[in-house]
Amino acid sequence: MTQQVKRIDPYWHTHPMIPTGVAVGGILALIGYLKAATVLAALGGVVMALAILFAARPVLSAVLGTLGLAGGLLSFVVVPNLSAAGMSMPLKLVATLMFAVFYMVLMDALILVLAVLYNLFSHTFGMSAVRLALEAAEEQPAAE
Repeated sequence: MTQQVKRIDPYWHTHPMIPTGVAVGGILALIGYLKAATVLAALGGVVMALAILFAARPVLSAVLGTLGLAGGLLSFVVVPNLSAAGMSMPLKLVATLMFAVFYMVLMDALILVLAVLYNLFSHTFGMSAVRLALEAAEEQPAAE
């Protein structure tokens, strides 16, 4: 049996204020960066990150956060690079946690943008979508 993926839906909430929150947070972060106002830049980044996390399904964030945690542990604790080699263990763990959060937010944003582009090309422009060949599963007897 062949199925066609016409639309990808990784969105948790689709309220119109979510893209507005991403845009406003990005603008605040940019203004804070240009004016060297660290608090404003951090506030804008937090607003943007929360809007992205609110837009993506929690399972995506959980999977990507786990991958970020594994990558952070590998980069900072198990096989530290030259810049992390002199860090103390608590500082390495903080760096790992920050890496995991940043990785989760950035990859959530990437998946959301990829879904928008896929849906645009496949549905709006009528390009052929990805096809999946599926087989019917055999019934397994219930274990007693």
